[in-house]
Amino acid sequence: MMKEYAVVGASSGTGLAITRLLASQGHTVRAIARKPPAATEFIKPVVADVGKPEAIAAALAGELEAVFFTVDIHKAFASKQLIRSVMFDGFVNVLNGVQRHAKPPRIVLLSVMGPDQSSMVWHMLNLVKPGMQKNVQDREQALKESSLPYVIVRAPRLVDVKTDLATNAEAAKAAIRPATAAMLSSQAKHRIDMKRTIARPDLAAAMVAAASSAPENSVWDMYANDAGPVPAWLR
Repeated sequence: MMKEYAVVGASSGTGLAITRLLASQGHTVRAIARKPPAATEFIKPVVADVGKPEAIAAALAGELEAVFFTVDIHKAFASKQLIRSVMFDGFVNVLNGVQRHAKPPRIVLLSVMGPDQSSMVWHMLNLVKPGMQKNVQDREQALKESSLPYVIVRAPRLVDVKTDLATNAEAAKAAIRPATAAMLSSQAKHRIDMKRTIARPDLAAAMVAAASSAPENSVWDMYANDAGPVPAWLR
């Protein structure tokens, strides 16, 4: 049975990869962004800004299986206030919108590895995006306190892999590499560094799997490791 999903931050990067993967599987996807991708048989573009609570609530209205939040701010050296409004306040607007549902969907949050640990990488990220680490921490905490069902996926450095994600389902499936990510529970608490990486298609595939199969209210560190271990819910 095909289901309907929403991807907030669907215009590029991991959000676009998730949108295309879900569509290739025959699911209806609300691609929510200020500049969403073009409509296809399964992709329904929705223009909405996470900074506008009523607009994002309207974009998320109706029954949804899961909502993916992949929004980031790409502008380097943006103000601390702007970064906060997008990364944290925008996410809270999504949570508030979803809480209006009689049956809330699962929230799948794209996060960053090791938000509660200091590292040189975090130091660099905070220089480029002031307050980023605190926003990531606060965002995860807001989700945990929301009473909504969730899965948090913490990623390390992302590696882009060129794929031809055609609208044809079989061609799209062939273009997506199977996930080869090692998944470890949040108790492992890996520190973010420049060594651990994951290919964006692998991350998208694992997040889609998490929407339906990961244990409810769980947190996962995710990085490429062909030797595993891969959790049962991802196999």
